[in-house]
Amino acid sequence: MSGEGAGAGSPRAELEIPSPPDRRGFVFTGSGREYFRIWIVNLLFTVLTLGIYSPWAKVRKAKYFWQNTRLDGHVFDFHGRPSAILRGRLIAIVLLAAYTWSFQFSKIAGLVTVVVLCAAGPWLFMRAQQFRLGNTSFRGLRFGFRSNTAEAYRVGLPVLSMWLLPAVVVGVGTEDRWLVGVAGLTNALFIPWMHHRLKGYQHQRATYGDRAFAFSPVTSKFYSAYVKGMLFVLLGSVIGGVLVGGIAVFWRTRRLGLEGWSAETVILGAVMGLAVYVVAWPYLAARLQQAVWASTRLSGFRFRTEIKASSLMFLVIVNVGLTVLTLGLYWPFAAVTLARYRIECMRMYAGLPLDVVAADVHAMPVTAAGEAALETFGLDVGI
Repeated sequence: MSGEGAGAGSPRAELEIPSPPDRRGFVFTGSGREYFRIWIVNLLFTVLTLGIYSPWAKVRKAKYFWQNTRLDGHVFDFHGRPSAILRGRLIAIVLLAAYTWSFQFSKIAGLVTVVVLCAAGPWLFMRAQQFRLGNTSFRGLRFGFRSNTAEAYRVGLPVLSMWLLPAVVVGVGTEDRWLVGVAGLTNALFIPWMHHRLKGYQHQRATYGDRAFAFSPVTSKFYSAYVKGMLFVLLGSVIGGVLVGGIAVFWRTRRLGLEGWSAETVILGAVMGLAVYVVAWPYLAARLQQAVWASTRLSGFRFRTEIKASSLMFLVIVNVGLTVLTLGLYWPFAAVTLARYRIECMRMYAGLPLDVVAADVHAMPVTAAGEAALETFGLDVGI
């Protein structure tokens, strides 16, 4: 008995008791007033330079939001060069213009453009991830994106081909409406799969120092979120329809003639779009973030987000309303409010204290190929 009592109270027995995981939350320290000054200068110079200043505006914005994001007292940072982003945007504009107008010139020009997009798209996407993550740091160590060209095409080419399928069918001018319908339906059915495939590629190939992230597939959760999101799209359409009807009645009571029809159409379309956005997007964004981060790991770390669709929807409704009422001047305050909520909902868990685990992460040597990726260009890929 005495031996059992001594064993139960011994240091060895105490060490065998599992300790709870070390839990850390993210903190955002930015303010709408501070960001307003950055935003108004960015807007002014972007307008005066006809958009040429936009890469410099993007870097200033990225630096502000990253440098005001903290984890365990340490801040993130962004090191991207505006000139690289400018090159990326010029390439994106050329490809977008070609994709938009090529089929109007000829079917052959359109098909050639689609082939070029399929040939360049996966490589561009990989380079964009390498640029974005490679220029982001935490505790003095850079993130990264460890992938090769073959893998980029294996992941990205099926997604891009499926995404472009409806445009190709419409562009070639087929008279079989059923074929257009089948292409559109096929595209719609595969959107959750496409989104999941690209998101999984982003998280699974990301690195921090010499440690690689891991991602567990959650395709079923993506489909569930999209299906339920469609119900919110229908709800938003109903709300938008009611609002549009009210505005149309107001137009008639004011006896506006046909000369006001163009402005009326724009306003009604904007109201309809906003109604769908404020109802459907918060639900979809919240559910997908929950699924993605619950399936993401980094060495001894795991992640969770406590974001709620209802809270996010409330924030979006308030932000949209105040932005409209202030003719856009509330936008920087809305951006900060939304960023604070989404960032501070993030949680990181580790089996050991964060400082102990982080101290075991080391910087990766930068190869010539890696350096070239960081200097190539930056593209905005909002997925």
